[in-house]
Amino acid sequence: MKFQLLLSAAALAAVVPGVVQAAEAAPEEIVVLASGFAQRADRTGQAITVVSRDRIETLQAVTIGDALRALPSLSVAQRGPVGTQSSVFVRGGNSSQTLVLIDGVRVNDPSSPNAAFDFGGLLAGNTDRIEVLRGPNSIVWGSQAIGGVINIETAKPTGPLALRGSAEYGAYNTANARLNLSGSQGAVGYSLGGTVYRTDGFSVFAAPGAEADGGRQAALNGRVTVALAPGLSLDLRGNWSRVRSSYDSAFSGGANSLAEARNTQWYAYAGLNLEALGGRLRSRVAYTRADIDRRGTDPVVFSFNTYLATGLTERIEWRSVFDLTPRVQIAAGLEHEAIRASTSFEGARPDRASNRVNGGYLQLSLRPLEGLTLTGGLRHDVYSDYGAHTTLGGNLAYTPNGGRTVLRATYAEGFRAPSLSEGQPPYGNPLLKPETAQNVDIGIEQALLGDALSATVTWYHRRSTNLIVFSATTFRSQNIGRAEANGIEAALVLRPSRTLRVEASYALVDAFDRSFPNANQRLPLRPQHSASISLDWQSPVGLRLGTSLFLVGDSFDNAANTVRIDGWRRVDLRASLPLPHGLELFGRVENLTDERYQTVAGYNTPGRSAFVGARFRV
Repeated sequence: MKFQLLLSAAALAAVVPGVVQAAEAAPEEIVVLASGFAQRADRTGQAITVVSRDRIETLQAVTIGDALRALPSLSVAQRGPVGTQSSVFVRGGNSSQTLVLIDGVRVNDPSSPNAAFDFGGLLAGNTDRIEVLRGPNSIVWGSQAIGGVINIETAKPTGPLALRGSAEYGAYNTANARLNLSGSQGAVGYSLGGTVYRTDGFSVFAAPGAEADGGRQAALNGRVTVALAPGLSLDLRGNWSRVRSSYDSAFSGGANSLAEARNTQWYAYAGLNLEALGGRLRSRVAYTRADIDRRGTDPVVFSFNTYLATGLTERIEWRSVFDLTPRVQIAAGLEHEAIRASTSFEGARPDRASNRVNGGYLQLSLRPLEGLTLTGGLRHDVYSDYGAHTTLGGNLAYTPNGGRTVLRATYAEGFRAPSLSEGQPPYGNPLLKPETAQNVDIGIEQALLGDALSATVTWYHRRSTNLIVFSATTFRSQNIGRAEANGIEAALVLRPSRTLRVEASYALVDAFDRSFPNANQRLPLRPQHSASISLDWQSPVGLRLGTSLFLVGDSFDNAANTVRIDGWRRVDLRASLPLPHGLELFGRVENLTDERYQTVAGYNTPGRSAFVGARFRV
């Protein structure tokens, strides 16, 4: 695809009819991924983007992947319909180098070969907020925080009794519905909800005349807070989901395969929060648990699609932040984690493995001058099987004008400990070292036109060493990989009036393998160029109209760069109409031009698809 399309599309973001009027000042943005506690975004040097509940509803996003697709330097690779395997790559890092949190629980799968998280069955449903940190932050978050960290929060217990929900129906006989009840009574706050989804789907493999691969999903979310005493509260969170999806396999019938996957996940969090000394001390102790059960069935014997895999991650953690003075803040944490996994194929005896890690970190933030924040820290982890590892990092943020201009610079290190499959017998190598990365990025954020325009540009460079790859010589994993990623990411939000919003993003990702035998080849499934533009307008009668344009350049599907994935473009349209009594009708057309494209070679994506629905809030 001629990438001049990207330049033309970027220019469209600046062509807005009418005279630009002063918009309302954007509210002060709060982030948590930089330190583990809430802080102002203009006080961190790290690149962080927040996707709100309102934005998710405006986009009519069905999955978390839909909500992430427009963010710069994020690539989503989907292997078929909703429910099938989906990977997210941040700044050219491997999918295993993205740490994922759901309501404070680490949910990366220890039973998968590289402990990556599968986004395929993660519905947007009752998600209230998504926060994405691009770049390493292993000081606070430990292993796997190399490419970035994605934090997903479900609906919180806030305010008086409220009920909200939605239902939609559309292409491929797809139905999707959600419901959430929240409120508070005295010292107790609560939020309970659920989501169901079904689709007849389409063929996972790109082959004519193939059977459709459908799926079913259900999810439950719950949060309860209890104020035990002034400054002391109990926080309970839980998430459950079950995904059943059909998929195609080259080992059992190709595009007409009858293989099926059933995945069940339980995530639980129990925390005790303390606020003391007039709010200067904020501390919490928490227990988290992620329980994952994956099962596969296939009528074809020895296709290795019949399997049973379970993974369990339990953590006890203490985190605290203390404002020593108005200009000096200390953050610290201690953690213990136990990981267990079991895998079995074709009814064989299961292979079991486990590991434990104890870690701690210390981070210091200084504000020596008005508008200048300096942050630095270190972390040390000791693994029962892989030894010890120390991580360093620091960043600065400077705003000379109260947040209208923010200059950022970061040096950050990240690491990924070997997964149980990579590091333990019978298939793993117990001599493996953690993957490591060093990252530098520099960025600027600027508000203009009375806060009607916000623009961000960031340059980054990351070097990764000791990457874990499977060696065809030893038939075991080895630390023989090296990679480099350089890139530029730009984002723009324009609010020329109260009724019009324009968002645009562009990312240049140069991610290269630096190890034999594929030295200087591009890393697979990482497009070099990607961009998106989104326009949303509200008419005088309340009707909202919107469109999104996604432009993605060419990429490769293998390390040798012999399998090319052609670049693609996709146009989506959406509309919504508010009605009395908190009711709203909505509809959208995805892939308006019926573009035939792939994000993974050989795997289909949806054609032109229309959906209609309604949502309510009472």
